[in-house]
Order: sequence, then structure tokens, then C-alpha cells
Amino acid sequence: MNLKYLFILLTAANLSGQRISGTIFSEKHLPVADARIGIENEDIGNITDKEGKYLIDITGLDKNRILKVDVNGYESFQMKVADFEALHQYDISLNKKLIEIQNVNIIPKKYVSKNFGTRNSKRGYCGYDSEDLKKIFREYAIKIKNSRKLKLKKINLNLSFFAIEKPVTLIFDIQQSAGDFPGESVVNETLKLTIAKENIRDNTISLDVNDKSIWLNGDFFVSVRASEDFKGKLFLGGNIFAFSKNTYYRNYFGEWKKFSAGEPSINVDVLVEK
Repeated sequence: MNLKYLFILLTAANLSGQRISGTIFSEKHLPVADARIGIENEDIGNITDKEGKYLIDITGLDKNRILKVDVNGYESFQMKVADFEALHQYDISLNKKLIEIQNVNIIPKKYVSKNFGTRNSKRGYCGYDSEDLKKIFREYAIKIKNSRKLKLKKINLNLSFFAIEKPVTLIFDIQQSAGDFPGESVVNETLKLTIAKENIRDNTISLDVNDKSIWLNGDFFVSVRASEDFKGKLFLGGNIFAFSKNTYYRNYFGEWKKFSAGEPSINVDVLVEK
């Protein structure tokens, strides 16, 4: 065999060996969609599709790094890349996470309705374009400062622009505050909203979570990201040059980063203790 072609074949085999694919299942062997799989503290990863399938490229990666899988409602999966690669079979089974839901009796006139966050659709701030692969799986978050007991009722996004030809799905999360960055999720299921352009009224989309019994006592974060099959353009408005505000963002399992002097138009309707 020609040495040139032998080199090409060996190189191709080596590269293919660095691309890991598999399926993520639940305990009942049902596919888990929209699970985030990636390398801890790296912008390397993938999102599972509707069949729970993923493909991740670990070419040239330090084998001592940690591969993680995370999706609301399930226990997080973690394994050293070298150990995972040695399995030779890359399907992953996740265990259900049990989160205790508080039983709270609301006494009339003890709670009032409030809206926290940013509401501005006049100026584009950040968002999603399926042609920009570097940002399509970016997760954006805002911090809600809070010192009272409250119940989350609705999550709202105010849009500056959108161009979608078919329904798109957005995935939300509510996370505890870990210092000045998002921490562990406080919900026990994936908060998903699928919308078509006719569902967008007054440049606003909302996810009703009143029946999820999400109660919070301190500071918390509200985040949003696009699903794996997002197609089109959808941009949030925001407050620019708002020096008391921050935008939090990451890709996959990359470290949360903070951009000061602005905040995307994410806001929540809540029932808050007087």
C-alpha cells in the first residue's frame, strides 16, 4: 500500500477514535432529550437530541479531565475522560433525582405579586442564531436579589427580534446562588417551552411554572438556553450600560462568566411575602 494513503487511513482512524457517540437513557431505558454532556470547565460538549443521542469530540483533550452529564430531574453523571473512553460503549443511564417540594399554605393578604428582572425589547442585547454555531448552545442567566420567601409563577423573555419558520424550544432553569454565580438547580424537571411565531405576543414569551411549586428564600438565578434542534433567530432585548446589572453566560460546562454593565430581558412574576 502507498505510504501516503496508509498515513491518511491511520490518521482518520485516530481522529475517529476521539469522537465519542452514544445515547443517554433514564432508569426506565427511555431516551433523555436536551441533556447537556461535556467536559467540566470547558466549552466542549453537545446536547442530546430527541432520541437521547449525542456526539462529542475529545481530540487532544487531557484524559484526566472530567466528563459530565447534566439535565434537570436526574442525578448528575461524572467520570474521568480516560475511564469513560476505556468503556468502549458510551450509552449512559441516569438516575432520577428526588427534590423535596415544600408544602406551603398561602395566607390571604400575606403575599403580593411582583415582577423582578429586566423588561426591555427596544434594543437587541443577546440571543440565538442557528448559523452561529459558537453561540447556539450558550446559556444566559440573570441574578435576582431576594431576601424574602417567594413563589415563582412565570418566567418571561422580552424579544427585540425573531425569525423562526418552525416551532423552537427553549430550556429554562432556576439555580441557587453559589457566591456571585449560578449554582445547583432547584427544580426537579426540565422546564421547556416550545413556541411558534404566532405564540409570540407583543414581543414577549412566557413559561407558566405556577404549578411547579418553586419556592425560594434567598438570591437565585434564572437561565435560558436553546434546544439542540433550534433553527432560526431569536434575540432578547436588554438594558445596556446598566452598571448595576450583570449578564451571566456559559457554553456547555464552561465556567460561568460575567459581563458587567448590562442585563438581558429575562424577568419573573412571583408571589412574594410582605
